[in-house]
Amino acid sequence: MDHFYDGQVRRYLTQFMRLMSNFSYKDAKGNLTEVPVRYGDMSRQVGAILKKNSENIIQSAPFIACYIKDMQFDRSRLADPTFVSKVNIRERNTWVNPDTQQVEYINEQGENYTVERLMPTPYIATFQADIWTTNTEQKLQLWEQIVVLFNPSLEIQTTNNFIDWTSLSVVELTSQQFESRSIPQGLESDISICTLTFTAPIWITPPAKVRQLGIITKIIANIYDDQPGNVGSGAYKDVGLYDTFAGRVASSRTVVTPSNYNLLILNNIGTLIPKRSDNSDNAVSNADVTNKGNWRSLLDLYPGEFKAGLSQLRVTKNDGNELVAYISLNPTDDNSMHLDIDSDTIPTNTIIQSRGTIDAIINPIKFDPISASNNSRYLILDDINTASIDPETIRPTAWKKYGLESLDQTRFIAHANDIISWTGTQWVIIFNSLTSTEDTYITNSYTGIQYKWDGEQWSKSVEGVYEPGDWRLIL
Repeated sequence: MDHFYDGQVRRYLTQFMRLMSNFSYKDAKGNLTEVPVRYGDMSRQVGAILKKNSENIIQSAPFIACYIKDMQFDRSRLADPTFVSKVNIRERNTWVNPDTQQVEYINEQGENYTVERLMPTPYIATFQADIWTTNTEQKLQLWEQIVVLFNPSLEIQTTNNFIDWTSLSVVELTSQQFESRSIPQGLESDISICTLTFTAPIWITPPAKVRQLGIITKIIANIYDDQPGNVGSGAYKDVGLYDTFAGRVASSRTVVTPSNYNLLILNNIGTLIPKRSDNSDNAVSNADVTNKGNWRSLLDLYPGEFKAGLSQLRVTKNDGNELVAYISLNPTDDNSMHLDIDSDTIPTNTIIQSRGTIDAIINPIKFDPISASNNSRYLILDDINTASIDPETIRPTAWKKYGLESLDQTRFIAHANDIISWTGTQWVIIFNSLTSTEDTYITNSYTGIQYKWDGEQWSKSVEGVYEPGDWRLIL
């Protein structure tokens, strides 16, 4: 084995000395003096310097001397010495902000490593702290401050490395010798020393093996009938895109357009629906929804790296507008892709009499409009006072005071899917579903959801089934 030294015992000793630091005593005048902590096992050269090369110099006091008294192998904690623990580390990537020149973390994967941790060797370390004092009062003050902390032990941490499985230990006060001088005292004037003995279970760890991951993470297979050539000439290609999330230009992104799946978007969830081989109507049946495609299997077919929250799904609407959504896989369901739709790409609301929103979607048979204020507008789900509804509900009770009997004694009539508004004196239709054939977008201000009128029905503007060619992935 090559030479190595990590200073592990030194770190344990340093942490122990920190436990003995920052204690003070109060003198007769009430002044607080912090007691220094020294490493007790000094070299001969340092000792000679402190004594100024003279035998007539004595050590100043008070101070606390710390040192290691004993180190014994701990067989009770011995484990399999051949055990190797492997930890996979995935770093976050960084980039340099051109404005501040600061290195910042971004939401994408950086370097990958595997750390192989070898089984450490267990030891019991015995530490000793000698409290040197010049009088009994100093000793009592320091002793009382120290011993109340150990009841019976304190935890120490030697490193802040989260993969270091030996960083934590416990220091326990095991024995004490309160006085070093003999009683009765003779003519000698020795310094009074109080000795505290501590034990700690420690680990001595061999060097870890750090390997950069080199495993195969993706197999690229071309399943299309493309012309011979490289990947860029086929169904997918590399492009440079501006990444709005990270605020920088991505060096290379891969655009792919799967041709064997329809895309169903419902409640901000994307689902793969197999394309029918007979080219029949692409309306989604219950069987189609049951036989959903697997997103992870699809992504593995293409070059480029899928990055949750950064990779995109782009959908082209019938009007030519393109929706952009940042995608992430459902961790418990590979058949579901969560879509975080960029609000800037959602179609603009159609302005209907000065605004493109409604206050709510209501059932007029059950809704009581008594709380309606001026310019309140609602999308209604059922007819009001039409011959097509049950005779008993031709004049819904909830609407008798509002528009059923206007000043000219005529009835207010509206149809399902209409948008109606209260002017302060009567109800009026501001969107007529029977005559409107153009695409219309409105947003429910109560829920924040945008809806689209396609000439026949209202639906959420981003929901629906998209055929191959109308959607693509950017990895």
